Amino acid sequence: MWAFGVLRTREGYDMNEAELRALFDEIDTDGDGRINIVELAEGFKAEGAQGHLAEEVKKAMTADVNHDGVLDFEEFRTLLK
Repeated sequence: MWAFGVLRTREGYDMNEAELRALFDEIDTDGDGRINIVELAEGFKAEGAQGHLAEEVKKAMTADVNHDGVLDFEEFRTLLK
């Protein structure tokens, strides 16, 4: 089970660069260097999100500042910082 629950349960937790990269890589299941909405949804489901899955994904995607439909590492870092 991966640690993406940090978005929902550890607000304010300050992850170091290595932890951020490891979490990003774990969520980026296809290894393309970007996190898409399917990968986000799968991660949230693995963490037990059910009724609010769409809300969780939508909230996370607000970090997509260039509006390309995916989160790159910089956007992901901003989301968790």
